Amino acid sequence: MSKTYTASQITNIAILGHQGVGKTSLLESLLYAGKRISNKGKIDSGNTISDYTKEEKDAKMSIYSSLCSLETADKKLNLMDTPGFFDFVGEVLSSLTVSSVTLLVVRPGNVEIGTKRALKFIKDTKKPCIVVVNKMDKDNADAIKTMEGLQEIFNNKCVMLNEPIGEAASFSGVSDAFDSHLDELTEKVANCDDDIMMKFLEGEEISKEEVETSLPKAILMGELVPVLFTSAEKMVGVNELLAFLAKYAPSAESLVNADCKVTSALVYKTIVDPFQGRISYVLVKSGKLLPNTDLYDVNKQTKIKLSTLAYANGKETTPATEIVAGDLGVVLKVDQLDTNDTLGDASLDKPYSGTRFPQPVVFFGVRVDNKNDEPKVSDGLKRAALEDLTISVERIPETKQLLVGCQGGTHIDTILNRIKTTYKCQATTEDAKVPYRETIKGTADVEGKHKKQSGGAGQYGDVWVRFSPSEKEFEFVNSVFGGSVPTNFIPAVEKGLIEACKTGILTGNPVVNIKCDLYDGSSHPVDSNEISFKIAASLAFKAGMEKAKPILLEPILKMTIVVPNEFVGDVMSNISKHRGLVGEFSVEGDNQVITSEIPQIELSKCVVELKTLTQAQADITHEFLRYAEVPHELAEKIIAEYKASQNN
Repeated sequence: MSKTYTASQITNIAILGHQGVGKTSLLESLLYAGKRISNKGKIDSGNTISDYTKEEKDAKMSIYSSLCSLETADKKLNLMDTPGFFDFVGEVLSSLTVSSVTLLVVRPGNVEIGTKRALKFIKDTKKPCIVVVNKMDKDNADAIKTMEGLQEIFNNKCVMLNEPIGEAASFSGVSDAFDSHLDELTEKVANCDDDIMMKFLEGEEISKEEVETSLPKAILMGELVPVLFTSAEKMVGVNELLAFLAKYAPSAESLVNADCKVTSALVYKTIVDPFQGRISYVLVKSGKLLPNTDLYDVNKQTKIKLSTLAYANGKETTPATEIVAGDLGVVLKVDQLDTNDTLGDASLDKPYSGTRFPQPVVFFGVRVDNKNDEPKVSDGLKRAALEDLTISVERIPETKQLLVGCQGGTHIDTILNRIKTTYKCQATTEDAKVPYRETIKGTADVEGKHKKQSGGAGQYGDVWVRFSPSEKEFEFVNSVFGGSVPTNFIPAVEKGLIEACKTGILTGNPVVNIKCDLYDGSSHPVDSNEISFKIAASLAFKAGMEKAKPILLEPILKMTIVVPNEFVGDVMSNISKHRGLVGEFSVEGDNQVITSEIPQIELSKCVVELKTLTQAQADITHEFLRYAEVPHELAEKIIAEYKASQNN
């Protein structure tokens, strides 16, 4: 960066839109127009600034968000390219967190699914928006029809700031439409400027210069959504767009904490590079970051030392001597930092609000082809979860399965492909195993006797236990009377029953909600010992489970779905299809909030289908609710599959 800027001279722009609308090409063209690069890269050639990873080059689409910047005469524009594919939503949301304005890229025609999804993110994060209608050179491009669709979703707040000269193959340029739409612009500006509103109401003349001056405020407050036209591929309208952004796009002043008197910054994105270590992307909220300084991680309550700072341009970084408030930059090689951490002074009383990432909604088991590669795959998955907080990774004790939660099939494929490229090892997905439980519905009085004699001291333990259902997870009662089981062996019986409960007789899953009442038994003065009574207890447990009507339990989740009204019927039908129960309804803006209960084993399939049914417009969250009995026919199938696997 050749000069120092203030927050009022910096604009942070998140570029959003449906997959394939040309976001990356538009960014490349803006960098070229701003003389940031000397040659335009192409997606098909794999040489664009922002899509630089092997995964992106292979897929020919954006998978990760990337940061680039350019300088005009007196402004710095930080441009963030974001993925259009829905599985990579975390990359979009983190960029929105640090943006002062959004650039919603659309193509001519009807409003697409991804446009609606991007607009929802923009509204949820309360970010101002500028619309770019790209690919105006393509067949059937129709500016008027496109504007009609945009006005509908933006509640008539759109105004054309330039107009296309020709359409489709004849699209050759854009003409300034400011003067022709001055009345519309004046009305929009008046809604957020008291002085202009007063003049407007009193019928006084309002100059073009006054409107121009208030334009950034009208955009910032959401009263105005400017619309501009381009063909990024042919560099038509790109220079005009760049000039508009430099002059009118809201600055980063809205992101700065003016009340903070010390240096502070928010980590909004993390990359874990195998060679460079941790790379932390930051928004400076107050003061200025300087290299080789001591700061404080407010979230972790620990001191950290900054060594190297940099500015990012795709994968390339340039050393920075300072990063000022409102600007975006990179902190290198500070391994303690994580996404959403706040850097600052120990005097800061609380961290900044970071990005609210959606929880994982689809789950896959991961199987490593070569056992020796398990540590590498585990490291690769942990790295993915550090970089993308919409991913979860855990080893499930009951199933002994490595379980990865994410946003969809493309998401998990990308994660495993990256591991294959980076670590040279192969892992594949399998169905997520469900952590079932077992319990009993009846009662049983049984004896467990362990007797072993093989020369010398033998082993002898004998217990009578009554098994019955319990509201507690495990309940042990000592009802022995008269010392039939010596007091010193009672703990061994309890311990034996607790250990036996870890492995049920139906599927090998833990047993819960069981009461074990030890009421009688016998002992031998020489051969009885703790191990003998532990074994006797386990024998009693197995016999009791078989007689006390054992059943299989499955985890039931509470699933909450926020969805546009038109999809409610399809959502309800799909929930029922997956053995779910629809619960309460409530209204949230233009959406319905549907609460339901669904078996965990059905979750991933249901979520995938709901995404399709709702055109990816459903927001889905879930949490564990309770365990419930598995329907008889399904339970028989699960038990049979388990026993078959044990025999193999």
